Amino acid sequence: MKIVMLAFLLSGCAAQVISSSPKTVVVKARIQDVAQAQDLATTECKKQGLSARLAMKATDNQYVFDCIN
Repeated sequence: MKIVMLAFLLSGCAAQVISSSPKTVVVKARIQDVAQAQDLATTECKKQGLSARLAMKATDNQYVFDCIN
């Protein structure tokens, strides 16, 4: 039971895609999870045959990536 609770608590801290369009991906992540945020954005942009580039840090926990050639 403790392992299940720990896994549940840790999953809330993982980076996650908030929104995605053909040109932009917004990822919610802690500062220490920016690499994971980049990976998620790259995966989303690859669906369009594009690469992800960090455009801006929108808020403390949200990062905006542009999908580019």
